[in-house]
Amino acid sequence: MKHRYLLSALALLIAAIAAIIAGCGGGSSGSATGTFERGTGGGDGSWTVLVYLNADNDLERFGIINFNQMEKVGSNARLNIVVQMDRSPGYDSSNGNWTSTRRYLVTKDGDLSAINSTLIEDIGEVDMGSPETLREFIQWGQQSYPATNYCLIIWNHGSGWRTAPQTITTKNVSFDDTSGTSISTVDLPYALASASPQIDLVAFDASLMQMTEVAYEMRNSATLLVGSEESPPGDGYVYDRWLAPLAASPGMSPRQLGTIIAQEYIKAYTNQYPVTQSLVQLSNVAAVAEAADDLAAAIIPHASTSAAALRTARTSAQAYAFDYYKDLLDYAGLVNQLVPDLAVSAAYSKLQTALSSAVLYEAHTGSEVQRSHGLSIYVPAPSEYLDRYEDIAFSRDYPNWARWLEAQKE
Repeated sequence: MKHRYLLSALALLIAAIAAIIAGCGGGSSGSATGTFERGTGGGDGSWTVLVYLNADNDLERFGIINFNQMEKVGSNARLNIVVQMDRSPGYDSSNGNWTSTRRYLVTKDGDLSAINSTLIEDIGEVDMGSPETLREFIQWGQQSYPATNYCLIIWNHGSGWRTAPQTITTKNVSFDDTSGTSISTVDLPYALASASPQIDLVAFDASLMQMTEVAYEMRNSATLLVGSEESPPGDGYVYDRWLAPLAASPGMSPRQLGTIIAQEYIKAYTNQYPVTQSLVQLSNVAAVAEAADDLAAAIIPHASTSAAALRTARTSAQAYAFDYYKDLLDYAGLVNQLVPDLAVSAAYSKLQTALSSAVLYEAHTGSEVQRSHGLSIYVPAPSEYLDRYEDIAFSRDYPNWARWLEAQKE
């Protein structure tokens, strides 16, 4: 079972060679630019779900599966499900094996293998790993399908604030094999700035994105964020499970929808895979960042005198597919237990309060992730620390966490 974390460098190279050989052709349908129907869901209690489905990589077959799950529900007068999908030339040959980028209004049908939705336009091969492409999709989707509320799904591989160890960039989500690109943490606010009105709910159908660092970067870009601390199975969200309740009750609030997405995800994989999901109020993430900064400031004086205890906290804390991503509250709790100090205790209490306000809903299943609480954070071993961590907004605004990571002892 493939998981939604970053492909290896070798896989990226193979995919790039395949893309050169295959070219950018494929697909049996021409462009339908200018002929699309405008959304009808602009009244009270309506939703437009914008799915940025970048399947130009080894997750392509799961993209086909997820699209067909959306078609089990389909759009209606108060729900627009709009997909921009890019495909790869090298992994799945079904549905005409088109490899360009297409925009669809998802329509209901019972065929679970074929995409039968309304093709709005074929926009050719575009770089879905570009923040500009995401920006344009959001803008187009809102203008074409106005609604009361907007949910944006970013579908692809993910790797938290940074990418895999063998590469040197901080790019983290929406990996496009044909272009060899991805969208960095620091570019997410730019991409979402095109939204008018602001996106109510952003959901990462991708690995490892429910991080303090990512949420802080997006704190002013949307209202709510739902996603996973862990790396999910390749199937990702089971779309009909949460779109069906939305189609039946389009008057639900963004918080209600975010909670349903998280709940249904956990239900879908219970007793199958260790999975995590949480819903975060982005306006409350700055308080989490401040509390984490205070905790780091309290820990730094103990870097040498409590080195063994702090190393135990790091190695014992709840970790995920990338071992240097730790559940923030679990790690902080272990530090509080192992380093008796009034300043540490006060900072830990402050962090608990901040997290209780920011994390609106959290659920997990599987013993491997049983100490998850909704937001992870970067806690590498000293030899693994990357200086570029200091370039992200969290580190610029609250530098003590990076200072603590550099002060750690082996």
